[in-house]
Amino acid sequence: MRTSDGRDLTPRGQKARGALALLGTAPDLRMNRARLQDQLWSDRSAQQGSDSLRQMLRELRGSLQEKRDLLITGVGWVGLNTELVRIDLTPVYDAGGMPLEFAADIDIPDPEFDDWLRDMRLRLTPEEMHPVQPRDGPDTSRLSEPQRAHYVVWLDPVESNDSHARVIGEMIVNEAAARACDMIPAVLATSPPDPGQTVGSSLNAFCYPLGPDCSLMIIMRDLRTREQYWTRRFTIHHGEMTESIRHAVAQTTVALLDRARRTASTDWTSYPIWDVFSYSRDRLLSADQMIARQEEEAPTGVGMALRSYLRNTLIFERLTDDPETCAEEALTFSSQARALAPNHPVVLAVASLSASWRRDAVAALELAQAALRIDPDSELAWNALSQAYIDVGRDAEALEAAEHGARGALAALGPSSWLMRRAVALVRLGRLGDAENAAAAAYTFSPDNRPSLRFLAALRYNRGDEAGAADALRRLRQIEPDFNLELMAAPDYPAATLRTAGLLGITKSGL
Repeated sequence: MRTSDGRDLTPRGQKARGALALLGTAPDLRMNRARLQDQLWSDRSAQQGSDSLRQMLRELRGSLQEKRDLLITGVGWVGLNTELVRIDLTPVYDAGGMPLEFAADIDIPDPEFDDWLRDMRLRLTPEEMHPVQPRDGPDTSRLSEPQRAHYVVWLDPVESNDSHARVIGEMIVNEAAARACDMIPAVLATSPPDPGQTVGSSLNAFCYPLGPDCSLMIIMRDLRTREQYWTRRFTIHHGEMTESIRHAVAQTTVALLDRARRTASTDWTSYPIWDVFSYSRDRLLSADQMIARQEEEAPTGVGMALRSYLRNTLIFERLTDDPETCAEEALTFSSQARALAPNHPVVLAVASLSASWRRDAVAALELAQAALRIDPDSELAWNALSQAYIDVGRDAEALEAAEHGARGALAALGPSSWLMRRAVALVRLGRLGDAENAAAAAYTFSPDNRPSLRFLAALRYNRGDEAGAADALRRLRQIEPDFNLELMAAPDYPAATLRTAGLLGITKSGL
């Protein structure tokens, strides 16, 4: 935390520094007090944690000195004043060109904070810094053909001494498994798989009451080797049960997807979800080829929808030399997806986004709403609904939809898409500081994300930060070789939100 003249206001205490890291990466730079307390003092009683949180906030205000109004609080929440604070999440590299670890100077011995920090570091590390190479699969010579072709997820019965806690545990593991199976793709086993032979994952959950809350422990194991490869404890807060359950579902889903990706072999392949939600031409084209090979014999609605989605990204981000053909293919794949799976929320959500890109706002809204009627927690459907609301000028509802979708598993895999959806809505609502922070976070998660750099350049220039605007333009030129300010001012350049808001003054800056 530094002032505009360079004074360091960063607190010395580890918990206060950890709170800054948590708040600085939270939506709108604010967090629920219970969630903040649980991330920093999960091993203490509710009263002890509450007392510690109050003491830490006093320390944080003290470190801010005369700038203590940067820290704001309300009923049930703590935050940073977005009118006065700008977040810079630009990756920092060492002398050897390697990215420095996020929050490397913070050491807080709390399991919940450790889990959050580990997830953030994985998400903030460029994909090329930890590539996943497919490894040889197990010996499948004795497996039947269906087993050879599919990855399997098996759910052990939830262990609990309380019926209410058991139901909560079952809700979480069943929903996480169902969502993961859609996107791997995998089979959710209905009977115990053959021990030592089946390729896949098992989930074992323990859920017990913890006062009015519940403590849920989930253990994932490799079905073939029984090796334990992922363990996570979640606190399901009674006062915010819906949000706690969504968080646990999202984290568990991502863990299942990541394990499947890391065990892909010649015997089976997973959807390249990470690449589908990227902004890299090479990764998008590679993902398309991989899905095409998987879909040769038995096309699926989800597979065709993903191929349509990534083509729309190629078109909108000017990553294809033949946008007309690409657009025709996107429409064809979307139509095929709807024929194969007419009631699948992912299929309907992608169809909605395709309608938005064709400027058919009515169809986009109807399709997104249909997807959410089928699955009210589909993050891709909320993303599509946010875009559809933007199309019809319902900007406040667009922001609500974007925030709802950002809580899901797909948003954890490709957060930049959801962050930029928020940034668009925030610009249209005139909340330019919040929009800039959202764009900065989007760029951090995806250094090849062009929209975030366009927003950062325009918004920084608008508030008088010419150096920051010039830096964003420099980075944009590196990943968009034909970029220039004259092109940015052109009516068909993908900067409609900035243009409508009168934020393209940068195009006349000469930077």
